Amino acid sequence: MVAADTQERQTPERGESEPSRPWRIALLALVILPIVVAVVRALRNQWFPIGDNALLYIRVRDTFTAHHPLLGSWTSASLIVGEDMNNPGPLHDDLLAPFAHVLSPGPAVAVGVGTLNALTVVGIAMTARHIAGWAMQRWMLLACAALTWTMGSELLIDIWQAHAMLLPFLLFLVLLVGVGAGRTTCIPWALAVATLLVQTHVSYAYNVVLFTAVALGLWWWAERPVRRSSLVDGLQSRTAVWSVVILATLWAQTIWEQLFGPGRGNLVRLLANSSGGDVNVGMTQGLQIIASVAALPPWWFRSGFSTVVPSTRLTDAPDGQVLEIPGLPNVLLALLSVAVLVAALALLARRASRLGRRALATACALAAATIPLGIVCISLVTVGQVGFALHHIRWLWTYVVFVHLVLVWGVVELVLLERADAARRWVTPAVTAIVAVLAVANLPFHAQPQGSVADYGTMPALRRAFRDLDRLHGHDPVLFDVTNVRVYEPYSSAVMMGLQDLGIEFRVVPEGMVRQLGPRRRADGTEPTRIQQYEGVEALTFEGADPRAAAPPQWCTITLTSARSPEEEAAAKELAAVLAAGLTSGGLTVATTRLDPVADAFALDLLTTAQFGEPPAAERAAERIVLDGTLQRWTEAGVVSAAASSDTRLANALANGFGPIGAWVTTTYGVFATGAACT
Repeated sequence: MVAADTQERQTPERGESEPSRPWRIALLALVILPIVVAVVRALRNQWFPIGDNALLYIRVRDTFTAHHPLLGSWTSASLIVGEDMNNPGPLHDDLLAPFAHVLSPGPAVAVGVGTLNALTVVGIAMTARHIAGWAMQRWMLLACAALTWTMGSELLIDIWQAHAMLLPFLLFLVLLVGVGAGRTTCIPWALAVATLLVQTHVSYAYNVVLFTAVALGLWWWAERPVRRSSLVDGLQSRTAVWSVVILATLWAQTIWEQLFGPGRGNLVRLLANSSGGDVNVGMTQGLQIIASVAALPPWWFRSGFSTVVPSTRLTDAPDGQVLEIPGLPNVLLALLSVAVLVAALALLARRASRLGRRALATACALAAATIPLGIVCISLVTVGQVGFALHHIRWLWTYVVFVHLVLVWGVVELVLLERADAARRWVTPAVTAIVAVLAVANLPFHAQPQGSVADYGTMPALRRAFRDLDRLHGHDPVLFDVTNVRVYEPYSSAVMMGLQDLGIEFRVVPEGMVRQLGPRRRADGTEPTRIQQYEGVEALTFEGADPRAAAPPQWCTITLTSARSPEEEAAAKELAAVLAAGLTSGGLTVATTRLDPVADAFALDLLTTAQFGEPPAAERAAERIVLDGTLQRWTEAGVVSAAASSDTRLANALANGFGPIGAWVTTTYGVFATGAACT
């Protein structure tokens, strides 16, 4: 086992010289270029993390402080099993922490994640060269270029686990090729990267274990018979010692939390709930999903990244709820296409083995053997009321890019070049040209509508809100009441991040949020200030969290802003005021007899108050009708008229005002406080 790593690295193919070192460095730089451009763009645009990304950053910034995380982020699998759990470890936080402690949130995430991704690409290139020289290195660089192009520019700086681990997973697969090919120096690195994957996102647990078993099986097959003395020597080698040290070091925090943390430790929680919920994807749909990405167009290409396997909610059936993912290929077609792919890889592995091309044979065999295991991994994914989410299997895109590039590597080396030996001199230029095209295509801004990236439109409102949070200084710790927030909204976590950046302590109540943000942020009832957030019309018409209470608390506005420019916001406010005045003054008439008295009961009550009530109740009712879209709906139904009014402003607002008003209202965000901050 130890001696296997001393074998001479595979030499360049006959008739083909290895390119010069500057050429190889230039090709590596070309692959990394889109990452660098994405980071620079983020810095220029004052980009910052929002949504789940902001929550993840908070824990990165907590590293080495009183809030130091011993675990990874809270996992949505908790909603399926009914018990709060976290991803196993904080290794990703530890790696990003140096950036968070010297830079503000936006630059810290962009530079930190971009740096880790760039270093991962370097690691892939170096590992591939160590395993099989330039013959493998060029194809893995092409795999990096293809994967980063598929992700698009914005996911290259995305801290969200489903996206941040895509390139590290490719590095892990390359390292497994080295393990299977007898490169024992790859073992400690593979264990370190595997730890990063599993600790950061528990969805990698199944495939990391199963794929590693395949790599070890391939090593045993090539080295057989393996004498007991060789195994003993291997277990006493420097590689084995380093492997143990790495595992012990990287898992120390997780084990400490399990042994000394409060309640039932996280590892026990994960193991006890490993069977998941009552509904899983299943083998049939697992096969169809693999076929959708690996065997049928649009494959892993950018165009299908967000659509080829849609996130799907459970549907009711006579025997209970079931998962039926739409748009998947026919089962027979899926089975046939996947079988053809596996057979092609198996044949290439056999051919490469006969020619003594161990690295290529290992890569092809690993790809062929893990496809069925990939189906198993997907089939085991469990879903709950939230349904099937694509991020549960996002690793599949990395895996299929690897499989396809291994297939291309094998076909070119073992089929095409065996028949056209003179074409060898064109392989490297062709790979370089494709890498260049993919790199250049990935330079413009491209945001896949996945995770927090889909909510980029909220950034202008949040950017203005951050400037107002300083008002809470001196009135902390602040209880951030999140009981009224909608699921997957992008604002609250970003505001918490802003509070952290300003040094304002905040606390939360729901146990899921406590698991996410750390036990030291559990509210205890002594917080002098409480804040809540509202969106849209609720923010614009906010009068207090519970005005019906016998002694309602006094609330004050911390921030109330929108994603529109100040000029657009002012114009929209003026249009809304004109329409509201038209309702109260009678300038607008509503044919109430044409409305449904049941469906429109609440709106009709508001209209009555607007037309016949006393100020300020009348103004508030009219404003609500305009801002919540009711007046627009009535106008489009043809029951509103301004014919009796001579006010041209009113007619113009009725004809052209709903677009600007809607754009303003839907992007409005407010934070309101009660307690010490309002005194």
